[in-house]
Amino acid sequence: MRTQTSFKSVMLRTHARIANLLSRDQVQRLAECPDLESFLEALKETPYGEITLEEGVNPSIQLERAFNQKFAERIAEIVKLTPGARGEFLHTYFHLRFEVLNLKRILRGIFNNWEPEEIADSLIPIEPITVKDYQPLTRCKSLEEAVGLLEDTPYKALRGELERVRQVEALWPLEHMLNQIYSKRVLALTASLPKSDQRMVNALVRYENDVENILTALKYRGKEVEDFEELFPVTYGVSLETLTTVAKASDIESAINLLEEPYKTVLDPLRTGDVAMVRAMLRRGKCDVASRAKAMDQFGFNVILAFLVYSEAEKDNLVGLAWGKAQGLPPENLLKYIVLPRG
Repeated sequence: MRTQTSFKSVMLRTHARIANLLSRDQVQRLAECPDLESFLEALKETPYGEITLEEGVNPSIQLERAFNQKFAERIAEIVKLTPGARGEFLHTYFHLRFEVLNLKRILRGIFNNWEPEEIADSLIPIEPITVKDYQPLTRCKSLEEAVGLLEDTPYKALRGELERVRQVEALWPLEHMLNQIYSKRVLALTASLPKSDQRMVNALVRYENDVENILTALKYRGKEVEDFEELFPVTYGVSLETLTTVAKASDIESAINLLEEPYKTVLDPLRTGDVAMVRAMLRRGKCDVASRAKAMDQFGFNVILAFLVYSEAEKDNLVGLAWGKAQGLPPENLLKYIVLPRG
């Protein structure tokens, strides 16, 4: 049962939590560690403390699980304290996000012929919210079998994407549909929030959905698409007409030039094929949305949501650094993808 405290008390605690997130100097020191061992040693001086790695298991995966677990704990703490519909919304908003990410990892593992144990190890250690159990999905031998197990869930629309997967010989049509399902459901959930709280949520979800839609449209360049409206059932700042034009562009350069700001800047790294930078720019945009909303009301729901957006960015920073250290990448190659909130 959730323990509810006064909203003012939650605000004060959240401000303290924001102040305790990793500083720019701390992230800089972690990035400058020459190897994974020194990275783990430097982590001891942060709120993450000592993380012991198990032998014989990919250290990057273990660290990712540890960072995701810390993020999940932060969500749980906030949800436990936040009263009423706001707390229920946060629980669903973030747990549904984890669920969608885990489903992507399961489908990707099946698509790449991973062993069930490998798929299970890649999952974020948090219980599903609308799917009964991940384990039967991890043991599926085909995408068709896995999608069949999701028939009686909110993800039943995935079945309609299997033919597209066969046509393009890639997984991203299923991942795109998962993004669409998530965005549509979260935006529907905002109706439970006070009107004053809905603006920030809508801004975050719509911004992310717009970028994901553009990325999908770019992947469909040069491919036959009969019905773009069916392909993009949820659109916001980037219209269906623009997405259709992007998908029909002759090359990446001309496609990006069709976009308006802020999307042109976010997608600009694709001119050199830097997809990781696009993801970093997306995270930066979400942090900027959260910072602007927090500045407008220092003692409203915006502060709680901003803390969780910042926490997710911190988690993604650490996951990226862990993978980079494991692969021996130099600090300068890692620091450019780091996203720290501006306020």
